[in-house]
Order: sequence, then structure tokens, then C-alpha cells
Amino acid sequence: MSATFQELHIDQLAIHPKNVRKDVGIVTDLANSISAQGILQPLVVAPDLTQRPAGKISREEVRYVIIAGHRRHAAAKLANVDSLPCVIRTDIDTEPKQLEAMLVENTQRTDLTITEEANAYQALLEFDGYTVKSVAKATGRSQSLVRSRIALTKLSEDAKDKIEDRTLNIDQALELVDYTDDEAATKRLLRVADKPNEWAFQLAKEAKTKAWLENLPRLTAELQGAGVDIIERPAGQTWEWTDWRVSYSEMTVAEAVAGSWSAICDETKDEITWLKKREKGTTYTAPQRTPEQIAADIRAQELTRGLATAAEVRSAFLKNAIETPAADQTKTLLLDFITDRLSLGDLAPWLDIDHESIDEQEVVDAIARLNIPQLVALMHVDAFEREMYMTDLAAWSDSASRWASTDTWRERLQNIYGYQWTEAEQAALDHHQALREAENANEDQEEEHEDD
Repeated sequence: MSATFQELHIDQLAIHPKNVRKDVGIVTDLANSISAQGILQPLVVAPDLTQRPAGKISREEVRYVIIAGHRRHAAAKLANVDSLPCVIRTDIDTEPKQLEAMLVENTQRTDLTITEEANAYQALLEFDGYTVKSVAKATGRSQSLVRSRIALTKLSEDAKDKIEDRTLNIDQALELVDYTDDEAATKRLLRVADKPNEWAFQLAKEAKTKAWLENLPRLTAELQGAGVDIIERPAGQTWEWTDWRVSYSEMTVAEAVAGSWSAICDETKDEITWLKKREKGTTYTAPQRTPEQIAADIRAQELTRGLATAAEVRSAFLKNAIETPAADQTKTLLLDFITDRLSLGDLAPWLDIDHESIDEQEVVDAIARLNIPQLVALMHVDAFEREMYMTDLAAWSDSASRWASTDTWRERLQNIYGYQWTEAEQAALDHHQALREAENANEDQEEEHEDD
């Protein structure tokens, strides 16, 4: 590294024409600090590549471009400071080197916006010898980050503005890259970028449409190759009831061929419409329908398709809620389940509420005081306990009638809760064991008598 320290007049300093940072922000406070204490940290500058050779100009005329210190430079101007302390880097003597140095300096100081960073990476790639790998190595970033930032340069200005004002996050922006060649889809997505569920819904719709359009040539060729007649979508609102008969069931290509079905396969609708020409003499006369009725039917079909897409979005939302539940939501979910699904009166005894007149709000308040493990235990006990039968000797028998059996509850008490039987309970189990053994012995004796 070749560097010297020198006080330079402010007129000798210039903003680099490819400065990666476009906005230095408000520098009033910094200007006040410079007026009071001077510039404490020197600027980093490099030779201005557009000036005449150094031998033909005086030392005072030599100009430099700023590599690091654009805010200090702007604040110095505001504070009417004439000279600035600078570290001159004569080794940064090419445009790629200068751009790389500015990028490293600003990313290390988190001064760059995301789009400024993206534009800088893209600018470096335009120089000979630079690749994603070399840019990543030079700037200390991962290749995946550099690649994803470069992808953002394809976005519209509206999208970039939304990234800057944080109404479009990076994940959304990367999804939006897939629609840079579809201005209408981009606008539809940007309109709902600040509404998570609406974004997911619109993205699902756009993804379906995009996949359908990309697959349309292959699908059309496949249908034609299988012998399916592809027709243009008929005009008018009543063709489904008059000249054509439409199948509203899903159908394989083989089934369509076997049934002599034709197909509409176009950009209007993201699914195949299977149909047949009505036979002569069987033309169905559609009832007279007003334009309002036709419009209402079309709207109903649109809403139905929308609900199908919304169901996919909702399903993904709930799966995510299950996979990564919010810590502060888990207890709310349990409380909601318990108070809505379980009998508050039955829960009261487990909460030490045993007076005759039970106030439901008292039970609800007691439940709310429990922590999450306690709530889970309460739900489990309430779901499986058979305590109302446990004082009946007959219920301790493995052969007790199903409605009074305590078999599975006794197994859970031992295996899940680790409960150990008292002498009285063990005596009840032993009693029934002795009865079973006596019964088995009697059955054996009866079988021996029959054999004799």
C-alpha cells in the first residue's frame, strides 16, 4: 500500500463519478462538530484519473477523488472549512480499484443502501477480469449475497424505491426479480408489498400464471401430439350452454382422447378447458340472461378461483405457524383451546376450585395464571383421566365394560406421569388378578372334565 498524509484544499477534492454512495444524508450536526473541533478522522483519497499528467500541473492543482469521507467532505463545505486532512492512496490508480475500495469502505461502515451496494457490485462486474467470485473475495462478502444483490439491479425504479423506504423487504425483492419482464405483474405485487397475506396471495396467483404461460407451448404440443383438437376460445358469454358442452371435471389426456374431447389451452385461463361440439338437434337453448346476471356469474367464478388460491396461502401460513410458533403466541393458543373446547366446570377441581358455586371467570383466571407446561398437563389430564370411576373396584378390572374401564388411564398414570400405586390400589389390582387366575383355573378344570 502506498499512502501519504497531506492537508488538501477542498477545491482539490471531488466526488468520484462512480461514487457508490448517492446520498450522504443530513450533515448539519457533523458540520457543527467540525466547526468546533475540526476533522478528527482524515479522508481517504486517490488520484483523479481524468486530470492531466502530474508533471504538467503544480502541486496545488493536483486533484483527487474521495474514496472514503463523503459525509465529512459535505460537512466541511457546510462549515466553510478550506482544507481537509487526507490520506492519499496513489496505489488506487485505476477505476476498478477505486470502485472496489469505495465499496469495501462503505460496506464495512454499513453506509450503503442495499440498492447502492447492488449497483456497485454490478459496476465492478462490468470491468474485465471481475466475476462474482472475485467481487465477493475483494469485498469480503459471500458469493450468494453478491449474486442476490446483483439480481436486484434488474428491478424497476419503483421497486428499488420501496426497498429503500423498507416497504419491500429483500426476500420479496428477490421474488420480484422473476417478474422483471412483466411490468403489470410487478405493479400488482408492489401494490400489496406492505401487506404480508395479500403479498403471498398475489405472489401465488402470479406464480401460477407465470408457470402456466411458460408451460403453455409444451402443453399445447403434448395435447396435439396425443391427438387432442385444440380450438380457439369461442366468443360470447353463452357458448358453454349453446354450441359447446364443457366438462368441469379434471381429466387426463388419455381420458380426453378416449372421450373425443377437444381443448381450449390459451393465455386467458391457467387451466385446460375440455369441451365437445354439441350434436345437431341437441343444441341447448340457454335461458335469457341479463348482462347483470352474466357479469355476476363471471364475478362468482373469479371469487371462487381467488378463494382456491387464498386457501393455499392460508395453508402455508398455518404450516409456518405450526413449524415456527411465535413464543408470545403459544400460551394464547393453549388458553384459547382450553377455554373454548373444555368444560370449565370439569377443570375446576384440578385448579383447587372446589366450592359448590363455581364462577366460570374464576376458572378462566386460574387457567390464565398457569405457565405453558402446566397448561399442557391440564389439557392431557382432562382429555384422558377416568378419575370418576377410579373409586369403583369393578373399574380396576381389565374386563370392565368400556364405558367404565380405567385401563388406559392407569397405563398413562404409570408410564407418562410415573405414578406409583399405593397399597390400597395395588391390593385392588391383586384382587382382580386373583379373580382372573381363579376363573382361568375353573376353565381349565372344565376342559379336563370334557376331555375325560
